[in-house]
Amino acid sequence: MYDARTVARSIIERASELQINITNLKLQKLLYIVHGTMLAAFERPLLNTGFSAWKYGPVVESLYHDLKVFGADSIKTSDFYIQQWPRIPKVDEEANHVIDAVLGHFGKKTGASLVEWSHDKNGPWHAAYQDKTKGTGISNDEIQKFFKEQVVKVKRPQA
Repeated sequence: MYDARTVARSIIERASELQINITNLKLQKLLYIVHGTMLAAFERPLLNTGFSAWKYGPVVESLYHDLKVFGADSIKTSDFYIQQWPRIPKVDEEANHVIDAVLGHFGKKTGASLVEWSHDKNGPWHAAYQDKTKGTGISNDEIQKFFKEQVVKVKRPQA
């Protein structure tokens, strides 16, 4: 398991290589999808922290606050603040493969369309969200169950 900043930096850098713009909103949804896919495909959480059900979907609150200085602007890999965060090690092929797979499928979508996707009426956000609250947690068990049932399976990387 990794700190949210570690996974975020890895997503931001890989997205930059693929010429995908990442905002805080979009990053939060991609982080959720990467985490859920990891739980479903490899039976292990990617993040060592949980998601909260906010109005615009699942959020890692601490990371949101770290990145809110960017507002709605794209987060750049060259930003000094981002450069201080560690990356997922290359040897964690499963995690890096999941990031690539998620960016390949969801990376070109807008933040708004990812919010809509995360609001699936059968999904864990919908079950946890309570109007006018931000603190309701979304359990890994619910995330894993949803992703196993609803999200395309990711195969183990070829050796």
